[in-house]
Amino acid sequence: MSVNWAMLSSEQGDPILLAGEKGRLYTQDKIKVVLNDQTSNWEVKGRIWVSNQRIVVISESGSFRTLNIPLTSLRNFKLEQPWFSANYVSGTIIPTPGGGLQRTSTLTLTFTEGGAIEFTNIYRNLMEQIAIGGTVIIRI
Repeated sequence: MSVNWAMLSSEQGDPILLAGEKGRLYTQDKIKVVLNDQTSNWEVKGRIWVSNQRIVVISESGSFRTLNIPLTSLRNFKLEQPWFSANYVSGTIIPTPGGGLQRTSTLTLTFTEGGAIEFTNIYRNLMEQIAIGGTVIIRI
């Protein structure tokens, strides 16, 4: 995982694609992101962007501009659907060498205007494809 690493295009503000990246598979605005690494707690609001290689959080304002999460760095993924608040996804992030975070962190993505179930389906499909070593094909 890397903080303020993703370069954004000037036109739409989407991340510039990496080598071998297939482009945007999913995007959702109005996301609340909480990242906690046991010594620091960051909270931002913004947009989530998902490709076949990574999840990128693009902050509207807050302590970081972008959060770049390789798909395989998100562990213990869990979808929560509370009765009286917005659905959210939580998990553990494994730091990437040179990425700006030193410790394993917890991540919570709250989907304030929907989209958590769609995000979960896409993420799980991507992880299934990675696990079998095949080409990433999205089935919805």
